[in-house]
Amino acid sequence: MSGLTLVMCAFTIVLYLYLFVVRKDIQFLAVERKLSKVAITIFSVMIILSMVMMEEALDNRVRGIVSGLVFLSFVLDSRGLALDRIIVHPMSIKGVLYQEIDRVVLFQEKEGQPIKMNYFRRGMKFKQPLAELVVFLSEHLNEGTPIDILVDHDQGTKD
Repeated sequence: MSGLTLVMCAFTIVLYLYLFVVRKDIQFLAVERKLSKVAITIFSVMIILSMVMMEEALDNRVRGIVSGLVFLSFVLDSRGLALDRIIVHPMSIKGVLYQEIDRVVLFQEKEGQPIKMNYFRRGMKFKQPLAELVVFLSEHLNEGTPIDILVDHDQGTKD
């Protein structure tokens, strides 16, 4: 195998280790897009299978498999709330520290639907109960940081 192939293999191993460490650090995972994960998985499997079946050289087969695994790593893409920061993107090492946040808004449209959390310019959705999120945020945000809770549940009243 060539040096490039070995470097690609090492990069892929380090990438997966990093993504697993980041995922383990997250206390509250944000809701993930299932359709995109299915599409990424299918695309990755197609790349791996095509390279295994079409290429004859071992070096090219290994490169194809590693390329498919790099694409497949997007399935492990995780965002959420860690103990010391909000992980906006798994490749963002520092994320957004809780000390940098001035205000948090939690919004739930209907009971049972994911809770939308906005801070700064971006937002996330969570399936955890509202009470758990509020307790977690109140423990980790700076003292005095406002947490606005907006609930728009239909009461089912008839006129």
